[in-house]
Amino acid sequence: YEYTWYRCRGSHVHDTISHEKDLVWKANAAPGYHTFYLSVKDKVTGYEKNTNTQIQLSSPFTRGFLILGNRPHTDNLVGLDMLSMITGRKDTIYAKDVFDNSEIKLRNAKALFLTSNSRQNRLYLQTEDATYNPKFTSEFETLGDEFNDLGLIECLDPHKVPMKLMDVAMKPGVHRPSSLTTQPRAYLTEDQAFAHKGTEKMTQPVNRYSSTSTIYFKFYPYIFYNTRKSSINIPPTSYGHSTTSPIVLYDTDNDCFSYYYGNALVFTHTVPMSNTPLLQQTGIYLTNQPNGRTIVYGENDYFSGNGRCNIIMKDNDDDYFLYRFVLEFPSMGYMPAPKVSSPFFTKLNISSMTNFLNREHILFASGATSLIYYSVGNTLYAYDYVSNKLESKQFDGNITYLAPEVCSLKNVSHYWVATFDGDKGHLYKMQTIDNPNKIEFTHLPNQDWEIDLEIKSVLWKSSSIY
Repeated sequence: YEYTWYRCRGSHVHDTISHEKDLVWKANAAPGYHTFYLSVKDKVTGYEKNTNTQIQLSSPFTRGFLILGNRPHTDNLVGLDMLSMITGRKDTIYAKDVFDNSEIKLRNAKALFLTSNSRQNRLYLQTEDATYNPKFTSEFETLGDEFNDLGLIECLDPHKVPMKLMDVAMKPGVHRPSSLTTQPRAYLTEDQAFAHKGTEKMTQPVNRYSSTSTIYFKFYPYIFYNTRKSSINIPPTSYGHSTTSPIVLYDTDNDCFSYYYGNALVFTHTVPMSNTPLLQQTGIYLTNQPNGRTIVYGENDYFSGNGRCNIIMKDNDDDYFLYRFVLEFPSMGYMPAPKVSSPFFTKLNISSMTNFLNREHILFASGATSLIYYSVGNTLYAYDYVSNKLESKQFDGNITYLAPEVCSLKNVSHYWVATFDGDKGHLYKMQTIDNPNKIEFTHLPNQDWEIDLEIKSVLWKSSSIY
């Protein structure tokens, strides 16, 4: 007999990989599904028989957590490692240097971003100095002066260069995949805000109060929106599309919240949100902040049902206040003001929040009704702003990273704590317990790792999309 093994790839291109009866082949191919054919031919009669099988290939880089940080004792050289969690295996693999930084020598790691969408997925690596679009090779591609090399932002107005990515929406793990016509993409750089619902080629910033204005306001570098609602659950509008998630900025020049405004696809500018009697009775002001209130910190949480916006404000008397509310969906087309529901307001008792004014990291717990985590040095604090209770926990090293971990298991109560002892990093996966009578720090079993990095950011990777 004559034996021929083929591997079938795109457009049914067949690669001959062996002429042996028993296939021995190094799986040097991209992760994914591959079809293998075996052709057996009778050399005397010419009769040929074929059969095939499908195999799923994976690698240590297919699924798991990307970990960004600074390599110890290297003058802050950036390292990118990975905790690989291969499907079907219960253990983890720790892979170092999944991006090669030996030649470009990036320093001072800051953050990882992933744009999540069924049509476009891009990974960004942020240092203190620049933003990069790395590939799984030995090369880094800097964004340079513009995003336009990637087919993205091509700003026509004056702006800071190089462009640094500060935040992106919609975030992975919190929205179902959908096309950009129903879920917009939004980017924040240091001085400009961009968004579009049909493409990522954006030319006009929207942080202004008319579509023709050349005066751009400064903003808090975070995009507020409803993290939990899905456009799939919303009735279609007259445009034939679902409604879309509202996008809101906090204008630090005028101390007000502003929503993105535009037609069915294109956002052109923002509009200040109006105060309502209900909000003002509660104590929340979307504009005309009393006594000079301005934003100190803000983030979306991932509370089940509706994602809440959490904002800490400070006034001229150094009093601190918490604004908490849910942004409801506006319709497609020219965007009406998003509704604000479930308002909650309280004055924070700073005297009970030990070391809060010296906080280095902060996190609103999505798995609890009224809990804030914050850290100073090696101490993690948990403060319940309803019961006014405070607890703390000390770790062996200084805390370098504190963030939610929603993407991998879709569990809103999970969060990361990373520490560094001067030589090694440690990554702990923890869980919030919603108990109004007791604050607990719960470590998930077998969910802590020693990492050769001073950890700055962790990102879930679930496929070979980047």
